[in-house]
Amino acid sequence: MSQTLETTFDCHDIVVAEARLAHAAHWRMSGDEGTGDKLAKLVTDTWQAAVRALHSSRLLVEYKIAPHLRERIDVVDRTAGVAYEMKVSPNNVHMKFYKDIFKALMARDNGLPHLKRFVFLTPQLGAQKLSRGLGHAVVEHGKSFGLSIEVVSL
Repeated sequence: MSQTLETTFDCHDIVVAEARLAHAAHWRMSGDEGTGDKLAKLVTDTWQAAVRALHSSRLLVEYKIAPHLRERIDVVDRTAGVAYEMKVSPNNVHMKFYKDIFKALMARDNGLPHLKRFVFLTPQLGAQKLSRGLGHAVVEHGKSFGLSIEVVSL
């Protein structure tokens, strides 16, 4: 892809489509925490490998949010200023959602000043839960943090 097209091309649909493909191919509720952890890792690794293969110069995988912290963001579109986090399981979605918003804010304050959008990918049940109550309020209030927050159903 030419540099001009790469800088103007919106990767959002590709990142979301690859997440949905990886999730559909590998995720299932197992009832066993160890199996669930392995499947979640497989989904995330598959998704990250797919987006890296498509746009390795633009889409950064496991982006370290700050030199002094061990936290990482699943995928960052450094050209468009978008952070993507995925919660593979529908369990405890709210806990990861709020933590990941803070990871995006910390990344913006530590090397990604143009980060302006946070996209949280989660199964439909998790997305429905976040569309109500505090989750909904946080999404609506995100612009006051200088961050557009979106919840996308897998």
